[in-house]
Amino acid sequence: MSLRLSRFVGHRGIAAEAPENTLTGFRLAAEAGFSWVEFDVMLSADDVPVLHHDEVLGRTDNGVGPVAAQTAAQLKTLDAGAWFGPGFAGERIPTFEETISCCRALGLSMNVEIKPTTGREVRTAEIVSAFLNRLCPDLTDRIIVSSFVPECLRVAQEKAPDFLRGYLSDTMAEDWHAAAKGLGCFSIHPNHACLDAALITAVHESGFRVLTYTVNDPARAASLIGWGVDAVITDELLADALA
Repeated sequence: MSLRLSRFVGHRGIAAEAPENTLTGFRLAAEAGFSWVEFDVMLSADDVPVLHHDEVLGRTDNGVGPVAAQTAAQLKTLDAGAWFGPGFAGERIPTFEETISCCRALGLSMNVEIKPTTGREVRTAEIVSAFLNRLCPDLTDRIIVSSFVPECLRVAQEKAPDFLRGYLSDTMAEDWHAAAKGLGCFSIHPNHACLDAALITAVHESGFRVLTYTVNDPARAASLIGWGVDAVITDELLADALA
């Protein structure tokens, strides 16, 4: 499969400029020149995949309690933009389906992070896989499915094998190679703090691409790019800073 990565991937849209994981964030990312965005998908109480990073409501919306305790309709009543700035008041938590439609219309490729609430790992991955198969059969060269949870990637490997997978790691523990290979991953997505030139070379020599998160400092981004990372996941307009 031929997949064309961009040097920069907008983290949760463009999180320095708009509320994260929102449709407005994706529109602004596209306007800023991003061709790839990353976002988080978890399930509502009624098994609707929605975009949200935290298991608990409140940081990026005016909700209270676990995301998994609210139906999609209840989540849709929340304000997911006012916390970021008054100009974003009224922004809603988008469903995965709405996000796919938005990104498709904007021409954005997607790094879909499966972000399950505790205990719903398999169910979340099964539903995300089903949505990808149903809604995105023509976008297999524009989507990477990633997760910190190996079980989610295993389910995606089984249920949505046509889509590329990315192995997320905060520490790059010694078993990263065997784990990513066993899950049939295309790419490794490490925390940039654990990367150096030698590790990037080792990942490439093992046959994986490297997408690193979350890099907001231009000097650090320049170093990583110089060492050969394939993409930098960022909240900022680093492409302008490094031009």
